[in-house]
Parts: sequence; C-alpha cells; structure tokens
Amino acid sequence: MTPAWRGAAFAVALAAAGTAAAQPNGSASVRESGEAIVFDGRIDAASAQAFQRLLEQDPAIRRLVIHSLGGLVAPALDVGEAVARRGLDVEVDRACLSSCANYVFPAGRHKRLSGPLAVGWHGNMAHVLYRAQRGEEHWSDADLAQARALARREEAFYRRIGVDGFVCWFGKIPPYAVDEFYSLSPEDMARFGIRDVTVREESPTAPEADVRQIAVDAATLEAIRPAVPLEE
Repeated sequence: MTPAWRGAAFAVALAAAGTAAAQPNGSASVRESGEAIVFDGRIDAASAQAFQRLLEQDPAIRRLVIHSLGGLVAPALDVGEAVARRGLDVEVDRACLSSCANYVFPAGRHKRLSGPLAVGWHGNMAHVLYRAQRGEEHWSDADLAQARALARREEAFYRRIGVDGFVCWFGKIPPYAVDEFYSLSPEDMARFGIRDVTVREESPTAPEADVRQIAVDAATLEAIRPAVPLEE
C-alpha cells in the first residue's frame, strides 16, 4: 500500500474515499444549463447541496453533465440517490473518478462517456473494510464504525439501483491488482448491472489520471469475491 492510499483511506474518519488522485479541495461549479445540471469539481457537502437545490427547483432537468475526480462518500451518495430518484441521464465530461464513479455514474438512467477511460474506480467502503479485515490497514474503533455505517448505506444504494458494488474494487485484488484506477468496457460494466452506457468514439478525451482498462474474467469473478461483513 502506498502512503497516498493510506492517507486517503484513513480519511474514512472524514467520510472520504479515494487516493492521492482524488479531487483537491476547492469550490465546485454547479450550474443549470438548459435541461441539464453541469457539475464541475469536487463532490462535498456544499456542491451536493447545490446540485440537489437546482434539481428540486426545476422539474425540467433531465441530465447531469459531470466532471469530477472524486470527493466525499456521503455527499456523493446523496447525489447518486438524487440522480436515481429523478431518473437522470449522466454524461461524463472528461473524467468521473473515485466517489463519482462509485455512486454518481452508475445511478444514471442512460450514461454517456467522453472517452473509454473517462470513468475510473479504485475502491469503495466495502474495500476499506476488506483491507481492515485482512490486517492491511489498522483503524480505530470509531473509524471502523463509521466505515461500516457508510458501507451499509453504500450496499443499500447499490441494491436499489440494481448494481453489484464489487465493480468498484474487484480490480484492486488479484489477479487484477491494479495500482491506481481501472475502467471497464460497457460490456463488462453490464456484468455488474451498469447498463445503457455509450462511449464517444470520435475525438475521445484523454484520461486525467492513471486509468487502465481491464477485462473481466467472468468465469472466475465469483471465486475471487471475498466475504466482507458489514456489521461488527
């Protein structure tokens, strides 16, 4: 484990998920443009609230156009839940990484990517608990309690939208063991319940982080799936 992952994973105490490539602190731009909300920047309490406020004010909103390198787990879940509730389409502009990939992107009704590596996963709260279970990380009781609470909320969210949350972290364990972010083809996303994904093939955007596309070995996927208890 690199110091970058250790430092960001320890941000469980702050309800964060991600690595050093997660979006830096700073104000996000959240604005309305026609029948879309355009979200550019870090997902945190303020930007999630701004998104939800615009969504509630205008029933004509049909799309979320997002560019985000990540942010905090709970606010990202808030955004994802609102996207699913309204049945919004999600269009990824350049990059949707970390918490954006975990919770916002899969919640979209129809999903359009600006390039094949525009979405990147590198772990979620279940993955944090898995690492603690294996002794790869050591958390305080308070941190673990917060991680479990977020993991339970995460699991309930995936169940509601019909997505297998293992998509967020299977690529971090053997035989894949991707160091940074990984992406999937639309066909492999569909194996985890993420459907209706299209990728812009003409002039696709370049990845904004170390994102590697991997292919799912469907025959062995269940064999590598660890049991991760969400209760103490």
